[in-house]
Amino acid sequence: MPIPGRSKSSETHSPSIAWFQIIVDPTGEGVLAGLFEASPEGEPLGFGFARASRQEGDWNDVMVSLCHSLFGATTTIPSLLIVSSEDGSPFFLESLDLAIPCCCINPPSQWSPEHRINDGEGWLQWVTPPPGIPSLAGTLIGDIMDGEEPFEPLERVTTALLEAYADARIQSASGIEGVVALMSLTPRAIQSWREMSRLRGTSASSPPDLPQARGLAERLWMVLARRARSTSAFPEGGLTWSGNLMPFQREGVETLVAMDRLLLSDDMGLGKTIQAIAALRILKAKGDLRSALVVAPAGVLDQWRREIERWAPDLSAIIVRGSADDRIWQWRARKDVVLVSYDVLRMDGEVLRDLGPVRKTWDVVVLDEAQKIKNRNPTSAAAKDLPRLRSWALTGTPLENDEDELASIMEFVDHDAGDDEVRFRPGAPLLRRHRELQLRRRKADVLDDLPPKLETRIRIPLGPQQRKSYDQAERDGVVYLRSLGREVTISHILELLTRLKQICNVDPRTGASSKLDDIHDKLSKLTAQGHKALIFSQYTSDVSGVAAAAQRLREFQPLCLTGTMPAAQRTDLIETFRESDRHKALIISLRAGGLGLNLQEASYVFHLDRWWNPAVERQAEDRSHRMGQTVKVNVIKYTCEDTIEERIDTILQKKQALFDELIDDVSLDLSTRLDRAELMGLFGLDEAG
Repeated sequence: MPIPGRSKSSETHSPSIAWFQIIVDPTGEGVLAGLFEASPEGEPLGFGFARASRQEGDWNDVMVSLCHSLFGATTTIPSLLIVSSEDGSPFFLESLDLAIPCCCINPPSQWSPEHRINDGEGWLQWVTPPPGIPSLAGTLIGDIMDGEEPFEPLERVTTALLEAYADARIQSASGIEGVVALMSLTPRAIQSWREMSRLRGTSASSPPDLPQARGLAERLWMVLARRARSTSAFPEGGLTWSGNLMPFQREGVETLVAMDRLLLSDDMGLGKTIQAIAALRILKAKGDLRSALVVAPAGVLDQWRREIERWAPDLSAIIVRGSADDRIWQWRARKDVVLVSYDVLRMDGEVLRDLGPVRKTWDVVVLDEAQKIKNRNPTSAAAKDLPRLRSWALTGTPLENDEDELASIMEFVDHDAGDDEVRFRPGAPLLRRHRELQLRRRKADVLDDLPPKLETRIRIPLGPQQRKSYDQAERDGVVYLRSLGREVTISHILELLTRLKQICNVDPRTGASSKLDDIHDKLSKLTAQGHKALIFSQYTSDVSGVAAAAQRLREFQPLCLTGTMPAAQRTDLIETFRESDRHKALIISLRAGGLGLNLQEASYVFHLDRWWNPAVERQAEDRSHRMGQTVKVNVIKYTCEDTIEERIDTILQKKQALFDELIDDVSLDLSTRLDRAELMGLFGLDEAG
């Protein structure tokens, strides 16, 4: 390997390539590095990985130490080293005195032009002096550059790193101070996998689906061996699937395949992502898909790629993200599916126009969480400007405030390649076209065996001490707002709203809480009957939020989940709640627990306070009310009498009634969707101050 003086006389000297990838640690506190040794054909020969923390001293020294740890554990003598870094150019490579040819796809701008590989763009450069011609390294890099997916092995390294550091044991071990090479997959481990595959009756080149793997080594090997899988899309004449699609999901897939314009607005939790992926796979098998673009929130891009690997392993995919230089080559990659966030799509709008080949007509453009384009802004324009043959929009909430938001989404959906942009306005033509292009199914309609969800709204009075604190805070707050006159801003009003809502939870002066007293009484009865409960709050503090509720309800041994909890600890906590009878309640911050959890063990859901957006509340409730639930779910929502909560709830219900006439699952965001007059009216103020 590139460390001078290293002897590997007993190891193979067959041509091999070392792919070195560095990505930002999901925690943001360091980097993850993986070294993938592969044959020129992409067959895995070895894999090692390590983590470095940014708090461990001189960053260059840390990275050099990390490289020595990984390079020292190699099993081959590579003929070529290819490096990529999500976190910018790997500046530390020049300190390693590399002994083999090395090129970088993220070159520092100061490197000399003569080191640049002549690909016409200059985004790939040599770290070491370029190899002579002819030479083995020169031949290898030439073959790579001529391939359809030149740097696909680096994607495998990225996926393997994320898979490794999602493992609780690896996360625990990586917390040790210093740079630690935690694991190496060697040829012996690979041979063990092949033998295991033979005993299981499966091909080593066609491992089972990733979620079914029994151990981390197996999962990593399957990721690294992805290219070796069978690419046949028609085993025994038809597609095979990793799981069973429900009848309504099959109908959704068939509709997507049949229609070039569709707004798929199924209820939350019914698998819109899976339906879209299955439809893309079928289009590919039919020869109708060469390139698809999926635009989604940044936080779900990795989930999309995992679902593609599970449901459509014969589709190649890449995520466009990282530095501007990275994104250029990622846009150029010849992949079946390109995944990009809304923010990156907006930023790269001009880049797309300049790249030429990328400014092609996409066979399909999919907008996930399509409510992101509800406003006519640069993000919306970038999505609508994409040349495409098919337009699919996925969202459970295509309307959040008014018909104009639905009109904006429909302008993307109802689009023909080459035609002028469609423009909709609120009114009968929009609603008529909406009915023609929307496919929507509710859980109650398609999940016959799902028990009902019963909602109870409790109007509860404040106790004497809590009432005194609330009234004083509101009087003082209104006096202050009036004193500002025309200088009062929405931020001032929202600050007072938040303070009053928190007092409705718990009086910070005395600790009195009508809501928590009522929850305590109900839990005493429910837990005696064997029930468990989820308790949601938008606040986390020990005065009025999650921590305060945990203290008041401590006799039920509640567990707490907030957004600051590390991923591994979060997973362990959820498993503890699900499996242990000791913990009767899980108290969750609404934003941390509204998505991505399966908590069917709970049959009661309490909302300690109300979020501005009812759709977020429903997402939280659906952590319990989802497929797999066997008993009815009781949802209890509190509103304190004669407080700001009651006044806000009145406004929200009026708006909800209007939206229900158009779409039965809408969301409201008070902080951005109530206009200035409505906000000031909450406190009896007017525009005159």
